[in-house]
Amino acid sequence: MSRFFIFILCVLFVSCEIINPEEELSSQLFIDEILFDTTQTTNSFSSKITDAWVYFDDEFIGVYPIPSVIPVLKVGTKDIIVNAGIKKNGISASRVSYPFYKSFNTTKLISPNQICTIYPTVSYKINNFSYEENFEGNGITLNVLTDSINHTIEKIYSNLSDSILGNNFGKISINGQNGEIFECKTNNISLPKDREVYLELEYKSNATFVVGIYANYEQSNSSKSAIIYINEKEDWNKTYLSLSETINYYGNSVVDYNIFIGMSRDTSLVSNDLFIDNLRIVHE
Repeated sequence: MSRFFIFILCVLFVSCEIINPEEELSSQLFIDEILFDTTQTTNSFSSKITDAWVYFDDEFIGVYPIPSVIPVLKVGTKDIIVNAGIKKNGISASRVSYPFYKSFNTTKLISPNQICTIYPTVSYKINNFSYEENFEGNGITLNVLTDSINHTIEKIYSNLSDSILGNNFGKISINGQNGEIFECKTNNISLPKDREVYLELEYKSNATFVVGIYANYEQSNSSKSAIIYINEKEDWNKTYLSLSETINYYGNSVVDYNIFIGMSRDTSLVSNDLFIDNLRIVHE
């Protein structure tokens, strides 16, 4: 047998091994949902967790929509970390790991060619919030602007205790002429410029409304910016709105801020109705 023929056989053998590598035993991790722990407080809390950010032994595996069956190529006893993911500003293309929820940690035995199911539960990392309005206490901390004539925020009693909405929620209605505007805002709030800041909001509405910010300077000067316009939603929905980009835009000369909610009259509707609850500003 010539040396050339032996060389060709060796090349073919190695090529076959590359094309047909030894199959790895694969397993799967199943996450049906990520629950939010509502037992940490007597207040009304909700969540809208859409994704799982998964780590195995501190190695990032990927981001998976909930529910998901996640392929796992490594077997044995593994430390698993799951972070709760959200849609930043309600945008599907802006999925982030929410920085204010604790990670879920567990250790599981991953067996070859089997499905391992875990049940992640998360809660807040922090106990206090810069601002919170859940319409359960006396009065309302949102102030209606003076040019929003004949409009108020009404506290609605829901007649039953709900783990998310509590007993009450807020209602804003405009049913006058075209061009009428409603606007309300929080009291002055100090917010950090070097950390992430979010506004959480529960809402439903039959018309588009806007959420924005007033940046207040010394000498009673202020600047107003819309952050996001939110479309109508028939059922209650939760959104996580990032305030950090707007706060950073205004820089260090700002003394404090107000968050505002506004809505313009749409006369194609009998009444513009906006329901809100569980407003919460969150930062470390």
